[in-house]
Amino acid sequence: MTRSGRCLCGKVQYEIDGDMPDTVNCHCQFCRRAHGAPYVTVAWIPLDRLRWLAGEEHLRVFGGPAGERAFCSLCGTRMFNRSGDILSLIVATLDEEPERGPTAHLNLESKSRWHEIRDDLPRHASLPPAIERIIQERGGGLTE
Repeated sequence: MTRSGRCLCGKVQYEIDGDMPDTVNCHCQFCRRAHGAPYVTVAWIPLDRLRWLAGEEHLRVFGGPAGERAFCSLCGTRMFNRSGDILSLIVATLDEEPERGPTAHLNLESKSRWHEIRDDLPRHASLPPAIERIIQERGGGLTE
């Protein structure tokens, strides 16, 4: 299966090969600041599953304490975080929504105090150990 996505202005376009992984809601301070929202929904995808269709030259990548963050330089859409060869893809950039909603809330240690979670999804203070281990094995630091 192949999924496509794009930035808001449509100049940066990509495809992802393979099944859609589970998505999660990240509440870390980096995601909150980058989006101006209480959380962002992401999916972890191996970098080798991503193929640029158009506009890769419009990406601007910024490094920081939580890894690299890529934005469209024309419209400002945040496309993904990168840590090693793992992308934390911003689910809102997909052309079609995933069939299932998020499976967990992560990084609650820095969640907005005013935001109330109103579902029964699993909650984690940080990244679950299994995810953290995968990211470390693939050569990256924590993405969130």
